[in-house]
Amino acid sequence: MSRQSIGNMLDRQKGFGPGFDFLRISLAVSVVAAHAPYIAMGRLNGPEPWYVFFPHYAALVVFFVLGGFLVAASGLRLSLKEFVINRGLRIIPALAVEIVLSALILGPIFTSLPLSEYFTSYGTYRYFGNIAGLVDYMLPGVFSGNPAPEVNSSLWTIPFEYMCYVLMMAVISCGLLRRPALILFGAIALVGIGLVLDRTGHAVLPPQLTPGVTASLHDKIFSTAIFLGRGSKLLVAFILGVAIYLYRYRIPYDGRILAACCLLCLAVAIIGPVDWLTQPVLNATLCPALVYITAYLGVSKLPRLPVFSRGDYSYGIYLYGFPLQQVVKTLLPNTSLLAQFWISFVLITLFAAFSWHWIEKPVLKLRSGFSFVAPRRLAADDTPLAAAAGGVAGRRSAAP
Repeated sequence: MSRQSIGNMLDRQKGFGPGFDFLRISLAVSVVAAHAPYIAMGRLNGPEPWYVFFPHYAALVVFFVLGGFLVAASGLRLSLKEFVINRGLRIIPALAVEIVLSALILGPIFTSLPLSEYFTSYGTYRYFGNIAGLVDYMLPGVFSGNPAPEVNSSLWTIPFEYMCYVLMMAVISCGLLRRPALILFGAIALVGIGLVLDRTGHAVLPPQLTPGVTASLHDKIFSTAIFLGRGSKLLVAFILGVAIYLYRYRIPYDGRILAACCLLCLAVAIIGPVDWLTQPVLNATLCPALVYITAYLGVSKLPRLPVFSRGDYSYGIYLYGFPLQQVVKTLLPNTSLLAQFWISFVLITLFAAFSWHWIEKPVLKLRSGFSFVAPRRLAADDTPLAAAAGGVAGRRSAAP
């Protein structure tokens, strides 16, 4: 009996990984849960314990692994122009709507400033730069009384997502998707350079630059964003996600390997010293294991989640999670952490449904000529079963 591979399992599902739906929703919800203590209490003094840091690290890594895996499939089918259009239509419209709603509706409602001052402040209009990846967490006077002052700290990943797509454009242009060994070497080099920089004393900048923190442009871009710091894991994860898709027929689909990867993650998280809980050490140890876990679960038949099977709500959950949690904290400051989470979660789900049905799904029709998934997704929405359910049924977009 021939040994099953990740590629064989994917082929059995006609190119769709049924477990990816479950993973995306689960990860988006886990990010919301990870933000809840910070929104309720503010930043902790000292390093986070492993049981706080590791789930947040793992969730974002898996997100970008999944993105690399699925984008590699698109890159093999599409021209460079089609790839750019496909990525732009998937990411920018929903992001732009969230930014506009935050600046023009949420901001005026929750700012502590007079509206005349809010709308004449440079910070209000600077916030629109988030659409282009110029991250700014603050709106003038908004949530200034909360333990966490940011409007949406989840936006920090957007520049790295754009960076991954620019990298993918270069890979497509150079035909490197037909040379997977070079892709894998790129991930190894990225981790290796990070380890060298770390061992030679290059400092990792704080996750969010605060007044009094200065750094040269070189340190910001090359040391922190690419090789060190919390953003480096996203690039490594994306590249390894591309690599595992390209090597999918050579990688066994084996529960024993899955168990070993899970044990490795648990051991490194628990036994590793405190200074391991910074990149790039985790990128060299946990990231490869998480890559395999993602691919294995993605091509497995995981259960479909009630409510969330009506569309791809994961992107909306990620975009609206933090600001809506801040709204609940402002309106119900004395409510328990658990109650704040569940109230927020209901609101977040409603806004994610709005984002999918009114923004992302209509744009999906424009992407149908540039996406393998879009036509099938739209066809699934028109089935009698979907109509009887009164909403969207079927598979999500393959794009992150």
